[in-house]
Amino acid sequence: MKAKFTLTTSTNKPELLGLTETPLLILGKLQAIGLGSHIQSLDHSLGGAISEQVQGLNFRGERGESFLLDLDQEGAPENVLVVGLGSLDKFDQNAIKQVVELAVDAAISKGLTKITFPMPPNRQTKDINLRGQANIIRQAVEKKLLEYKSRKGELEIEILSAPQAKAQLARGLACKRRNKDGTCCDDE
Repeated sequence: MKAKFTLTTSTNKPELLGLTETPLLILGKLQAIGLGSHIQSLDHSLGGAISEQVQGLNFRGERGESFLLDLDQEGAPENVLVVGLGSLDKFDQNAIKQVVELAVDAAISKGLTKITFPMPPNRQTKDINLRGQANIIRQAVEKKLLEYKSRKGELEIEILSAPQAKAQLARGLACKRRNKDGTCCDDE
């Protein structure tokens, strides 16, 4: 199985970022922090389906904690994978890799061909810029798909962002090597 990476900029309401048109939407939740405004807006449009699961499962956003919602609603993503990112002070590239691995496994197990990773405006991260995040996602997807190399087909990885982030994300996807601080070694 091969990966295809696409960058999409939102033209919908800013608070929804176009989160409703995908087979598998990935949403990260930090520990001890409520649902972000983009998730709250989506949750509201889904009649509270996400917040009900968060409360029902006592989902706190601990690293690696996750649940998958299979939605059958018009104007909603087919599936939503909510993944705990852990605490903000411990959020790092390994947390991003873990989210990607869970997402790829979920997509392949459900026979889906597209995953959407939203990059909300003013995303809170500990020392990883947008370029670094895009690069980590690309590398983690490519590594995870090696486990599925005998499968045919293509898995589209869509990174959905505000228009002003697209150039940085594109540079991150194109980057071949990163420095420890997350900057691209190719940026000479």
